[in-house]
Formats: sequence, structure tokens, C-alpha cells
Amino acid sequence: MKVLFVYVGLIAGLLGIISALYIYNWIGRQPTGTEKMVEIWKSIREGASAYMKRQLKTIIVFSFIMAVIAGISVYIGYDVKLLPQHPEMRSEVISESILIAVSVVLGSASSVTAAFLSMDASTKANVRTTEAARRGTWEALRTAVLGGSVLGFLVPSMSVFMLSLLYLVYSFFVGGSNPLSIRIVLDSLAGFAFGASLSALFAQVGGGIYTKAADMGADLVGKVEAGIPEDDPRNPAVIADQVGDNVGDCAGRGADIFESITAELLGSMIVGWAVYFILINAGTSQDTAIKFMLLPLLIGAVKIISTIPGVVTAASQKKFNDPIEPMRNGVIVTAVVALIGFAIVYILFFRQYWGYLLSESLIGIISAVIIVLATNYYTGRESKAVVEIAQVSQSSSALTILKGLTIGMRATFVPIIVISSALLIAFMIGMHMPLPSTSNSLAIAGIPIEKFLYGIFGTALATLGMLSLSGIIMTLDGAGPISDNAGGIAEMSGLEEEVRNRLDPLDVLGNVTKALTKGFAMGSASLAALLLFQAFVQDYVARDPSVIQLVSGIAQINMQNFLVIMQQFINRLVLIRPDIMLSFLIGAMIPYLFSSFALDAVTRAAWMMVEEVRRQFKERPGILEWKEKPDYYRAVDISTQYAIRNMISPALTVILPPLVIGILFGGAAVGALVVGATASAVTLAILMMWGGAAWDNAKKYIEAGHFGGKKSPAHAAAVVGDTVGDPLKDTAGPSLHIVIKLLNTISLVFIPIYMIWLLSSVLP
Repeated sequence: MKVLFVYVGLIAGLLGIISALYIYNWIGRQPTGTEKMVEIWKSIREGASAYMKRQLKTIIVFSFIMAVIAGISVYIGYDVKLLPQHPEMRSEVISESILIAVSVVLGSASSVTAAFLSMDASTKANVRTTEAARRGTWEALRTAVLGGSVLGFLVPSMSVFMLSLLYLVYSFFVGGSNPLSIRIVLDSLAGFAFGASLSALFAQVGGGIYTKAADMGADLVGKVEAGIPEDDPRNPAVIADQVGDNVGDCAGRGADIFESITAELLGSMIVGWAVYFILINAGTSQDTAIKFMLLPLLIGAVKIISTIPGVVTAASQKKFNDPIEPMRNGVIVTAVVALIGFAIVYILFFRQYWGYLLSESLIGIISAVIIVLATNYYTGRESKAVVEIAQVSQSSSALTILKGLTIGMRATFVPIIVISSALLIAFMIGMHMPLPSTSNSLAIAGIPIEKFLYGIFGTALATLGMLSLSGIIMTLDGAGPISDNAGGIAEMSGLEEEVRNRLDPLDVLGNVTKALTKGFAMGSASLAALLLFQAFVQDYVARDPSVIQLVSGIAQINMQNFLVIMQQFINRLVLIRPDIMLSFLIGAMIPYLFSSFALDAVTRAAWMMVEEVRRQFKERPGILEWKEKPDYYRAVDISTQYAIRNMISPALTVILPPLVIGILFGGAAVGALVVGATASAVTLAILMMWGGAAWDNAKKYIEAGHFGGKKSPAHAAAVVGDTVGDPLKDTAGPSLHIVIKLLNTISLVFIPIYMIWLLSSVLP
């Protein structure tokens, strides 16, 4: 059964990768249009590739350094705390330390590969979408959707494939099939998730700085001061703006979703290990019990397969009043197929519990759909919230900004209620699942500890249920910047107004799909917060030297000790303890400190971009008269330099606090820090992302002819609001859910060094 589940994950991952490559080749065979279109397209593609190559070098070097630090830290932690009591485990400690270091590098490399391939597919599809728009709106939408589907298939498939492959390889390397050996394999895989999260943060922050510096520079000088249209070829920042759509929205999101899926699959496997461990101690066979631990890989396979009919639906619907209709139908089809796939898996392999498991997965899917609908409610191109912002823009830009902030704050209500309800219901269903249990009487907050762990497994399945839509959601997200670029290419190459009119609805759709993806990513990150936190708790307890015992000369984990130490660990997590409260507050501060660094980097880069565009207009007046060609590459270079230079500082605000807190106050304090960061990051990210998207579409609503249209006072105010919202929704906001998961994966990887706990004698 172990081999079957893992091999299904391998095969499904390979199938998804092959599907992505097939569509990628199909896109490459489509016509690219006029000579002018091809010239502009090549400039965008070359700029994006040049930036990505420079960024990848920085990421890989930093990741290699972190891999060495992680491997050494794990060994030091074990050498101080574990080996003095269990010297017979030295070979296992060395193996785990090496595998964690290797995993960090592999995770980082896989994440940046996902980012690079996402960008490459996007820049290949953009000009072909423009050319398709010369034939019709549906043809353009189909090309954009299929271009996005390369991301939708490739990113989840790579995650499932790599985790399945590494699980097999590490299992062979570690040897043995007892709970301790399996635990070492999972601990080693935590390094893979950490490396993926680390690279994703760099890709998202760097790409966000790049794209928003260019976008703000282009808008503030081009639209507001010079009065020229968006994507006008006279604007020196226009090529950098188009490049930014690809390196920020496509590459950044590709790495982001890859690390999301990886972290949540691994977290589910760690939680599943606790269920497996309880079951074998309750008399269940090894073959039956381990199915619960490997179930996430099977669910990952269902996710990949269910994306296929969703993409076909979105790409084949020819008649629609609004381009969002085919996208919405694709999501619905994927959700239905995923639910059917889950039912088949649960009935085949978990017949006694299939109703419980299916209900938990259904909760995740329903939560994802509600969050997507709520996103559209607050950010849709003609939603009430968007129209309200556009309406107050007739008065002043101050009211535009104030109204956008109120919309962003209000938008936090629905997703928080949905996420909280999903966690609670899934936990209760899991807790009442009639799984076997041992005879111990330990409890956590009045709940029998084994039932508590079964409840956590229920939340894991709800999280994976939500992630079953990641393929189709990623497809929609990829279609957004492709459509945006297509509209820009049409404008810059001077195509007929009819072609640009066909692409305008797709451009607005792109803003909505990007907001949907960010809302979905934050929803899944929020659901995963409890999951990854519990994975951290269980992993910390499983690495405690007192749970290890020798049986016939073989090191094993003692069940009773495992549960007792877990109860003691959780009992330390009370806010009345000063170290826990201190850690919680520091955690709550981290998202704000991180965001300040990211937004400051955008501000400085945008200032330089504005000055450069102004300089070119002043020194070369022929640009605005169509007599001279702007120096596009100076603007590209400014965005590139500032993005690469300013990636490190925000990342350090996430990496250093858990390490310092853990060494000083121990693992429970790290848990409190993660909880505090999660609570503040979720609401702050929703405010930034949905408020920013609403500002953006309010501007587009006015540009469509409402409240005076383009060049009106309302439009000028809306441009200011959109400019303020841009770095919120595309730089800081979407990076925050990566922050949550990076904090969790750091916590998992560096557990051994937290056990040193320097202040344990002062605050035991």
C-alpha cells in the first residue's frame, strides 16, 4: 500500500508535467503577429529572462548558505540534547542533518524552476493572445487560458512528483520502516518545504518590487503628468511594466503556489504520521495505518487529474457575456470532479471512514469557493465596492484612498469567518471519526489527546480539499498577466481599436483573477496555519530525547512518552506566561515589519523610475511628439537593480526572529510566535490585496466611460488610489502568506536547536 500511494503520486505528477509541456508546445506553434508585435514581444521576453537569471543566482547562493546553516544547526542541536542520552543514534543524526541540507537546496531549486517556467510560459503566450484577439475575443481568451494552464498543471505536478520521489529515495537511504525511521524521512523533507518557501519569498518580493516600481513610474508620470494612455509606447517605463507583469505575477505566483502545495502536503503527512503511530499502537496493521500518512500524496494526484476537465471547460466555452463566466465554470467543474475523485479514493481505501473523510474534504472545497466568490464581490469590475470607490473619486484622491481602505478592512470579515468555521467543523468531524485508540487517559483542554490528533487530521484534509482547486486557480492567475501583456502589446504596436476593445475585458478579468488567486492563496495559508502549527508541535515532541527508547538494541519512539511530552508542550502554550506573550506579540509584529521593508523598497525604486521617466521627457521632448524612441532599457535596469538589491532585508525579518526566540525561550515560544504572525498576517494581507484590487478596478471602471471617463478629475484621483494600492496588492500583500508558511517551515527544520533553550532554567 505504501508503494502504491507513492507511485500514484509519481505517475500523476508526471502526467501533469507532460500535459503542461504538450500545451506549452501547442502555444509555441500559434502565430505571433506583425513584425512590430514581435519586436515588442521580444523586448518583454528578453527583459524578463535577464531579470530572472540575475534573481536566480541570488536565490541559489542564499539558499545554499541557508542549507549549510540548517544542516549544521540540526546536528548541533542533536549533539547537545539527543546524543548524550542516545549515542547509538549518531548515524541517524548525521543522515538527517545531511538530508535536510540537501533538501533545502532541492526545494529552493524546484521553487525557482517553477518560477522560471511560469514566467517563460507567460511570455510565450502573451503575443499569441494579442494575435488571437485579431480573430475574436474567444480565441484570445482560449490562448490566455491555455497559457495559464501551463502554470496550472506544472506547478502542482512538480510538487507532488518531487515529494513522492524524495520520499522513496530518502526511505531507501534511511532504511527501516518503523515510526522513527519514517519520522526521520519526514523531518528531512521539511528541508525541502523550507527551501521552497525561502525561494518563493524571494521570487514574490523581488518580482513585486520590480513590477510595482515600473507600474507606478509609468502611471504617475505617463498618465497623471503627461496625460498619455496606459501602455503608450512613448512611456519609457512601459516595457519594464510589461516585464513586471511576468516576473511578479507569473514567476512570483508560480513559486508561491509551489511552496504552498509542498508545505501543506508535507504538513498533512506529518499530522498523518501521528495518526499512523497511534493506530499501530492500538493494534492496527502497519499496512492499514500508513495509508493515513500517505493519503496526502493520493489527494495530490486527484488534484492534478481534476484540473484537466476544468481547463478544458474554461478554454472551450465560446459564448459568454463576461469573460469571467468560462473561468467560473472551469472552477465549478474542477471542484465537482475533485469531489468525485475524493469519494472514489476514500471508498476504495478507507471504506469504514469514507463519509468522514469526504465531509472534511468537502468543507475545504466549499471554503475555497466561498472565498473566491467573496473576492469577486469586493473586487469585481462592476461590484458595489468598486463602484463606490469610483464614485467618491469625483471629489478627491484623499477620499479614493480612504474608501479603498474601508473596503479592504471590511473585506476581512467573510474570509475570516469562513476559514474559522471550516477549521472548527473539520476538527469536530475528525475528532468523532471512529478510529481505534489506545487505553491512555491523557487529554488536551478536556479533549482526549488521541481524539484531538484525529481532529487535527480532519483539518489537514479540509486544507487539502481547498488545495484541490489550486491547478485551475493557478490557470486563472496565469491568464491574468498574459491578458494584461496582450493588451499592452496591442496598444504599443498600434493595432486596430477593435482588437484593443476585445482585449480590454480580458485586462479587467486579469485584475479579478489575480485578486481571486491571492485570496485563494491566503485562504489556503490560513487553513494550513493550524495544520503546520500542529505538525511543528508533533515534530518537536517526536524529536525530544525522552520519547526515544531502546528495544532489542533498536531506537524506537515510545507511544506513552510521546503523548505525555505532547501534553506538557501544549500546556506551556498559555498566554499568561511572559515568554509566550512576548513571543506572540513579536510574531504579530513581523508581518508589519516585513511589509514596511517591502513597501519602502518599492517606494525608493518607484521614485527612481519617476525621475528617469521625467528626465527622458524633459531632455528628449521629441518622445511625446512621436519623433524619438524612449530608452526602455534604462527603466528595465532600474527595476532590476532595486529588485535584486532589496530582496534580502524583508526575508531576514522572517528568518531571524524564530531562530532567536527558539534558542532563548524554546519550542513553545516559537509556536506562539508563529500563531501571532499568522493572526496578524491573514487580516493584513486581505486588507492589502483586496483593497488594492478594488482601487485598480475602480480606475478601470472610470476608464470605461463612467464618472467622466479618462482624463477627468475622477480618473486622476482613481489613478492615485490605484498607485497606492499597487504595491499593497502585488508586493507586500501576496508575500504575507508565504511569510506564514516560511515561519512554519523554519520552525520545523530548526527544532533541534530550539531544544538548547538557553533560558530554560529561568523560565522552565
